Amino acid sequence: MSSSETSLNVRSLRRFPILYGCFWALFLAALGIIVVFLMAQYGSLEARGITTAAYIIHCIAVFFGAVAASRCVTSRGWFYGGVTGLLYALIMVAIGLFIYNTFTIDASGLFRVLLMAVIGAFGGMIGAATRRDD
Repeated sequence: MSSSETSLNVRSLRRFPILYGCFWALFLAALGIIVVFLMAQYGSLEARGITTAAYIIHCIAVFFGAVAASRCVTSRGWFYGGVTGLLYALIMVAIGLFIYNTFTIDASGLFRVLLMAVIGAFGGMIGAATRRDD
């Protein structure tokens, strides 16, 4: 695959900003999970630290995914960022429900979903404000 074909594939994915941002969020989350795994395996990271690190990784991933999504559009960055955060949270809920059976539909679970949407909206505002017009 040549570099022009690769850039064409990335450019075509940018036409769907929410999916583009969610892709970046999932990619960053996967990298963060690998780093935490290595720290837990070869370092002295305890179970409580792993949980805290997982929450931090999800927040950072949603923020930068929302920034990536909002930089693909010309207006309403907060909306695209918020929906990106919401989609990411729903993917994590689906993984928790269907694979690990760990997500509970209670106030704290709904708060985490809402928090991801708010972080995404904030990242969307930052991304829209830092967007360069090409």
